[in-house]
Amino acid sequence: MSTSSRRRRSLEDGGFSLIEIVVAMGLLMVVLTASLPMLLSMLRSTVTTKMNTQGKNLAQERLEQLRDLRFHVDRQNGPFLDLLDLYFTNAKSSGTPTSIVSGAGTLTGRYLASGTSNGIAAPLYEVSTGSLPGAGQYSQVVLAQFLGVNGAVLPASQYQDLYDSQLVGRDASPSLVVRFTVVTSWVQAGTPKSYRTTTVITEGSPETPGIQTQAKAVAVSLSSTAADATTLQLQAGLTTLDGAQSSGSSVAGYITGALATRTGAAVSAGEVGQFSLPTQPATTTGSGGAQGGGACSWFGFGPNAVTNATADVSSGLPKAPADVDSSAPPKVSTGAIKQGTSNACGMMSFDNLAGGGAGRPTTDALGFQMGAAPYVRVPDTSSSAIGISGSGYVTASALTASPRQAKAGGRVSQSQPVVLFPNNPESGGMGLVSAKVTGSVDCVSNTAGMAGTVLGTYTLELGWWGKGFADTAARWHTAIWVYNSVASIPLTVSGDIWEPDTTFLGNGSTLGQLVTATVPSATSGRVTAGAATGVRGFANGILTLTTAPTLTNENPASGAGHSAIKVQLGELSCVADDQR
Repeated sequence: MSTSSRRRRSLEDGGFSLIEIVVAMGLLMVVLTASLPMLLSMLRSTVTTKMNTQGKNLAQERLEQLRDLRFHVDRQNGPFLDLLDLYFTNAKSSGTPTSIVSGAGTLTGRYLASGTSNGIAAPLYEVSTGSLPGAGQYSQVVLAQFLGVNGAVLPASQYQDLYDSQLVGRDASPSLVVRFTVVTSWVQAGTPKSYRTTTVITEGSPETPGIQTQAKAVAVSLSSTAADATTLQLQAGLTTLDGAQSSGSSVAGYITGALATRTGAAVSAGEVGQFSLPTQPATTTGSGGAQGGGACSWFGFGPNAVTNATADVSSGLPKAPADVDSSAPPKVSTGAIKQGTSNACGMMSFDNLAGGGAGRPTTDALGFQMGAAPYVRVPDTSSSAIGISGSGYVTASALTASPRQAKAGGRVSQSQPVVLFPNNPESGGMGLVSAKVTGSVDCVSNTAGMAGTVLGTYTLELGWWGKGFADTAARWHTAIWVYNSVASIPLTVSGDIWEPDTTFLGNGSTLGQLVTATVPSATSGRVTAGAATGVRGFANGILTLTTAPTLTNENPASGAGHSAIKVQLGELSCVADDQR
């Protein structure tokens, strides 16, 4: 290799000069300085995205915690923490904060009766978590609201200062639908941030009631259809009670001495006692005075009263009345009409001339025997005692009791009979047919899955006017049925024999043309046992009487014969089922 070649190779291997390096570094600094804002922005964006994602994940995690909790566990079963214990602890209008320690940390809650929280209007329950475990820069607020069946927020008046998840008997949820809003908050670079999500949680699989009790008693029920096709009904001595326990206990009741209803018209009731615990306390409203539809038409009833219309679920068991277990036999809630002489319509009166009805004229053979309205009447007496009453009770023993039982029952009584066609011209003011019933039914549960027992009793007295097949002249007849479902001979009958088709009246008509009756026999008037957990008793009444049509201008739309008057006495039924 020549000397010149070696010199060239030496120059080529010499690398960058100092000046070139300085220039290159300067250019690099210019490029880095220009790209720094973009790099910082990318870093901030990454942090923001990460914190937003974590906030959403924490909110979703809270929702899953809410959904995983049992909706409600009855307080009497022990201090188990359910969804409502943690996130809707109470509805105290005072707004006093309540703290509960759980696996999710310490939750501090308060009820808001007014105002807003995180943009949501009260009423609501607000739970604050404080800093979240493992994510200290985050905190959450959980807002809960009870919803009605229409999806609207449940009015506070239905549960405020009544509902409390920590008290036995007041811990049942006023609604099976709750809306939860979870607000997750954090601070990023000095700026507050939040993420909000909402869900609705329901008691998706309601439990079969551990206890189910029902009692119904209607002493007298009168019904018909008017010429304008409206339905008319007058009831006396009415009590209905309904108790249940599943995840919570509830008991409802309606008790009144008299109730008159007509399609499309306002209800006419006497004094009324009603309740629906735990949300609606017992109240007594209405008047105990006599009422009438005008000249005792289409209805009338005398002074009336409600007694012991109370209930209790404070022990975690449905009981009505509240003192039901204070004596044996059980105390009862009662609706009654009083006896007296101050009411021109008697204790009860009824006809179907409302709406332009025209009664049969006296020139009509049946119209003559019917006489003038009212067509049904219960006469007054000089006494001021109870005249017609219907009573009931429901109760259940504690889980640890022996025997463990649910019980329910009803009672009806009449001091005076219901008289059909009281203005009949032949009987001397006694009417054509009269009837009165005193009866009872009691249901007692058995062990879970086993049929319980039912006891039914009554005394029925039926009277009627006319000349029987063996009579020499028309007279007043009387028959009495006595029934006890557990007696060796359950039904005994004494007195005259009810034979309306061969009982003649003065103008040649038969009693059977004016009144038919389903009287107790081998196939009727017996207590029904129903299914193991079904309705038992005399659900269709102990006695049913049906008159001939009373109007000459029946509405064709209602069908022929619709103006007949139906009289039902002694409607008694009960349910007592304990599946605990």
